Amino acid sequence: MITQPFKQAVTQKDLERVKIMLSSSLILDLTFKSFQEMLAYALNQIPELIEQHDGTQFPNMSVWTKTYASEVREDLIDNFSAERIEHIKNVHEHVYAQELQEQLNSSTAATKDVKHEVSSVNITLLIVTLGVAVASILVGVLMDLSIVTIATTTVISTLLVGGITYYVVQKQ
Repeated sequence: MITQPFKQAVTQKDLERVKIMLSSSLILDLTFKSFQEMLAYALNQIPELIEQHDGTQFPNMSVWTKTYASEVREDLIDNFSAERIEHIKNVHEHVYAQELQEQLNSSTAATKDVKHEVSSVNITLLIVTLGVAVASILVGVLMDLSIVTIATTTVISTLLVGGITYYVVQKQ
């Protein structure tokens, strides 16, 4: 998620602050989704954000720990290169494998809950709206009203009740 302070840092072209905020995002979101979104936003306005790699050789997996991951994130601020970004991603996937899986699972579960909630709201709204439409038509036919009057009454009552139902359901 792109925050207002991040947008301000990018607009002001405050490279150090942007790098710090990008690096910090990696602590909260191990999936790299926030980082990728923020990086894309920043690169649109600051294409020089990505620097040449300083030539640092990265150690193999045998020394990758949470402490090492923290050090690599800090190094990113000093040399914001594509190679470091890729290395950090690999380190995170290795060091935080379990936490990363938990974040991915909780993200998937949250998405399913939202879809279910929206689905039940839509169904409730649809049932009430159709009920009002059918009732309006039946009342119009029983009262021997013209088709124009029935249609107008049906549309107005459906919109009114549908809108009220939507408002009430959304408040819950």
